[in-house]
Amino acid sequence: MINKWIVLLLTILFWGLAFTAIKYSVSYLDPIELASLRFAVADLFFIAGIAIGGFRIKRKDVPAVFILGLFGVAIYHIFLNAGEIYVSSGIASLIISTAPIFVLILSWMFLKEKVTKMKILGVLIAFTGVALLSKPESGGNLLGVIFVFISAVSAAAYTVLGKKLMDEYDSVTLTNGAVILGSLPILIFSFSGLKKILLYQDFGLTFSVLFLGIFSTYLGYLGWYYFLEREEASRASVFLLAIPFVALMAGAFLLKENITTLTILGGMAVIIGILLVIKEQRT
Repeated sequence: MINKWIVLLLTILFWGLAFTAIKYSVSYLDPIELASLRFAVADLFFIAGIAIGGFRIKRKDVPAVFILGLFGVAIYHIFLNAGEIYVSSGIASLIISTAPIFVLILSWMFLKEKVTKMKILGVLIAFTGVALLSKPESGGNLLGVIFVFISAVSAAAYTVLGKKLMDEYDSVTLTNGAVILGSLPILIFSFSGLKKILLYQDFGLTFSVLFLGIFSTYLGYLGWYYFLEREEASRASVFLLAIPFVALMAGAFLLKENITTLTILGGMAVIIGILLVIKEQRT
């Protein structure tokens, strides 16, 4: 049996490096082309899994799973890709990490979950950090931050909507269905993206797309669910806060992105705010 901590380390590495691969790729591909190519690759593996285990989503739930997939696949990835045109990969990863904040807000609005004073404090601290990251001095850009924010809200919507469906399906079955159905509307754009790859013949671009599809998407999901089966979800979510540090270091070394004092301060505020929210959710 593979050690769960090795699987977690690889998953964090794959997801952290995804921001670097996206930043490199959006120099050649537009956001929707990159998203479509990423999932054209990943879908081959998800379809193989469905072929072996069967498509176990009930017909009555297909529309709900399709909507779930739109948030988790199409909207999330298109806006994340668009955001990384304007902001560094490290800053994008820090803003995406605010998704638990939006899970809290949406759960309070639609699932009537309790909001404590400490959670509110965590939200305020995290948003203060995002405000610092949006400043040009930190390498931020307001339009890019807004795009990545939309992506984070989409990730939160995926989580909240998925909570209701999790009573009916296990996480792997639901993810397989959501990825396949959610990627269908954008796959048509993979043809124009593939033409650009063949035109540019850039090894870095080809490698980035394959890395995103195979490692960051397919193996990343498999690794995360493997770890979740062996660890509490509330505790496991804390480890995801290591992803921005991987993205920041990879961006600095591979893409020569600057890490300013304001970036560090803003990033610390985001992480502290999220930790406060997660801690309150566990108590």
